[in-house]
Amino acid sequence: MGAEEFAVRLPRGGMTLRGKRTGDPEGAPVLCLHGWLDNCASFDALADRLPETDLLAIDLPGHGFSDPITSATCQYADYVAAVLELAHTLGWQRFRLIGHSLGGALASLIAGTHPGAVERLVLIDAIGPLPARPEDSVAALAGYLTEYLKGHRSPVYRTRAQAVKARVKLADILLSTAEVLVERDLREVEGGYTWRHDPRLKKSLPRGFTEEQVLAFLSAITAPSLLVRAERTALREDFYPRRFETVPGLRVVTLPGGHHLHVENPDQVAGVIRDFLGFSPGW
Repeated sequence: MGAEEFAVRLPRGGMTLRGKRTGDPEGAPVLCLHGWLDNCASFDALADRLPETDLLAIDLPGHGFSDPITSATCQYADYVAAVLELAHTLGWQRFRLIGHSLGGALASLIAGTHPGAVERLVLIDAIGPLPARPEDSVAALAGYLTEYLKGHRSPVYRTRAQAVKARVKLADILLSTAEVLVERDLREVEGGYTWRHDPRLKKSLPRGFTEEQVLAFLSAITAPSLLVRAERTALREDFYPRRFETVPGLRVVTLPGGHHLHVENPDQVAGVIRDFLGFSPGW
């Protein structure tokens, strides 16, 4: 079955989440959460390789075609609440959760706060959110609010190719990866193209949790968990090894590729995920 666009209204959150649904409607429910400034298209290749599942890859709030967060700030807890309300609205009491980058940080928090809801957890080059440092909090919040009150307009690019090159430069990703992602993040305006995502995502927000708090969330995870780490990983900070040890029974697999390895190397990534989720090797 090909990908179908879906939209779900969240009455409590006051927003509509959109994305793509693929696979078997009777299959195991799988929810995919993408990274910062990405969208659900980052999971297209994986979705093709997991046909037995009822796979929902969503545009997180403020990304792709989904509505933005309704609060003035975009905190981790806002996204976690939206994802959990989505699962509740769909009637998914238990589901398998796959998260990349920002989506992996959110998936870690979801699995820690609602362990009974997550049957299996897959993290792609991510584990927990970036930690807050108390000494940075005042300056970070002040800076965000200053920029927020000024307002912000996304840049306009004369051609789609210019936008693709800007996306490559922003996150140091492959040109082919950027081309996949911008399809869902560009809209035509007078003079060319501009981004569809919430402009607030480009502002520096104060981080929500200290490292000690992040470790508390990770230690509360009960679902069997897999971390698929890239050879050119983004997980370089000194705090990551302790995080790996904190998730009970975490399985870590390192595969060729950069931070978006599920887009660059979908065959190998899908292979280890299929094995972890209990599907046969062939597809």
